[in-house]
Amino acid sequence: MRPWISKKIKEFLGEEENTLTDYIVSCTQEHMKASQMIERLQVILDEEAEMFVLKMWRKLIFEIKMVEAGLALTELAWSSES
Repeated sequence: MRPWISKKIKEFLGEEENTLTDYIVSCTQEHMKASQMIERLQVILDEEAEMFVLKMWRKLIFEIKMVEAGLALTELAWSSES
């Protein structure tokens, strides 16, 4: 997830933001609710926070289901997707 998050943050902000990427990764690892994450990210991403979190959760759920099905994709494959 980290490469995808980093890529999306760069798209939104125009530059890499490693501290923000680390923060978002840690929030997902701590199982933060989507609504909480949106609230916290609105300060930085403004109107884009909700769409970012929605896309991230969809991707996260998809990755979990792929692993459960034994069809895990490599990070390299994901890094090229939007």
